[in-house]
Amino acid sequence: MALRYQTVLFDLDGTLIDSQKDIIAAVRHGLSQTGIDDPLDPEDILGHVGKPLDEVLKGLGYHLSEPDVQRFITAFRNFYARHFQDNIRLYPHVIEVLKRLRAAGVRTGIVTTKMQNQAELVAQATGVSALVDHIHGWTEGRQHKPNPEPVLTALRALGAEPTGSLMVGDAEVDILAARAAGLDTCAVTWGYRPAPYLNSFRPDYLIADLRDLVPIVIAG
Repeated sequence: MALRYQTVLFDLDGTLIDSQKDIIAAVRHGLSQTGIDDPLDPEDILGHVGKPLDEVLKGLGYHLSEPDVQRFITAFRNFYARHFQDNIRLYPHVIEVLKRLRAAGVRTGIVTTKMQNQAELVAQATGVSALVDHIHGWTEGRQHKPNPEPVLTALRALGAEPTGSLMVGDAEVDILAARAAGLDTCAVTWGYRPAPYLNSFRPDYLIADLRDLVPIVIAG
């Protein structure tokens, strides 16, 4: 059994876990704390998941003062920390596929825009943390995707190189960050971006079922 890729990095939200209901609720709560009572279309919110929270605001059309931006971010994070398990679920076949990759000797990691402590809590609550070798979330001073820094930092933590590594994600930022870091890319269509949109970024692979990742990574 040969490996086409020795290392696989995954995005978290929209790739391994479906957290959309809790994220939507947290965005709405954060806006309410800035005096905005706007229900928003859930699809509009989901179209910006994976971006830094200040960019989520701008993408939704809100241009707030810096104090209100910080108020939104704090309220979002506090609400999400209290409610992240309310509706969270793994996408189909996540545990199965992670176990198969581990059994084959593939190094695995998570690269997410979530804060480090929240990423670790979510991964632990869903059983994912026991099946990945590294979790890279955001802390002060770190860069966000599409900057390649989080991808490259995760690879260093895993003792891996860009060549022979694959990034799996549901958003354009995953593709762009991985490509800038020199990795091949695999976009998934069950997350928060539509397949035609993802395809416009020309990922190396596009899959609609996580089980299809296994023959991409493992030859024979």
